[in-house]
Amino acid sequence: MLSKRIIPCLDCDLQVPEGRVVKGVEFKQIRYAGNPVELATKYYEDGADEIVFLDITASHERRSTMADVIKKTVENVFCPICVGGGIREVKDYVNMLKAGADKCSTNTAAIKDPSLINRASSHV
Repeated sequence: MLSKRIIPCLDCDLQVPEGRVVKGVEFKQIRYAGNPVELATKYYEDGADEIVFLDITASHERRSTMADVIKKTVENVFCPICVGGGIREVKDYVNMLKAGADKCSTNTAAIKDPSLINRASSHV
């Protein structure tokens, strides 16, 4: 029998220092939905099995992703944390794992550089 896995995904926009969770449809009419650390903590307290943070603007803005948000989250959230968005190089994997993430998700960078997954898994 399969076990349940309830995994909320927080679409984050880090154009403000503390970050913000946003909601939109097809990246249109994006609206503020809450603070990422506070929402992750609430979902954990409500029984989430894992939390996914997807930094929806990191790749487009060519910036690193949300290490500070992850560091603050893992102070209160004790379930697996996955981070995606802006993971382009091995150092990005290392930084996210050091910040407290349990998993890193990669999309565009792995398509552009198929060796990235092998290099990251060998390094971390």
